[in-house]
Amino acid sequence: MTTAITLESLGFTKDDLQERVIERLCEQILSGKQYDEDGNEEYDDSQFKKKLEERLRAHITATVNTIAETHVLPNVTSYIENLVLQTTNAWGEKTGKSVTFIEYLTQRAEAYIQEEVNYEGKSKGQDSYNWSKKSTRIAFMIEKHLHYHIETAMKNALQTANSAIAGGIEKAVKIQLEQLLQGIKTSVTVKA
Repeated sequence: MTTAITLESLGFTKDDLQERVIERLCEQILSGKQYDEDGNEEYDDSQFKKKLEERLRAHITATVNTIAETHVLPNVTSYIENLVLQTTNAWGEKTGKSVTFIEYLTQRAEAYIQEEVNYEGKSKGQDSYNWSKKSTRIAFMIEKHLHYHIETAMKNALQTANSAIAGGIEKAVKIQLEQLLQGIKTSVTVKA
């Protein structure tokens, strides 16, 4: 008498078998067999998995950007425009007057461009050894900008002048050689 082999006799339930089959199918779909230069077998992500991850990443990025643009950015702009800063002493007591973030930013920008710098454009705090004032940062930056543009224009003018001079010298040499050749008389005598 033969006994029929059933899932229960093998120690599986229908749900266990389904779960194992699905798990194995997913494993085969998401990984692929590859071979290295020595012919050794390796398992790596399949092209399907790579494309799936790429599309998921793009979708997540687009969704986060959309949420940020509609909910976060308007609130950040409002927060920055309405932010009030207050200086305090070491004990946290308020000193000075309160300023908005835009006022603070404007004050810092003005202080930065009016700060005294040395001949390299460094402030005393950046280079205190043998530091001596040359100008303000804005004057240094304008001078540097002008120097760059003047130097570039002079290089271009010099290059143009050099090419014109070289062309003129070449023409003069050709004319002189032609005149020398015309002045030379050649004669050939044959003795028998």
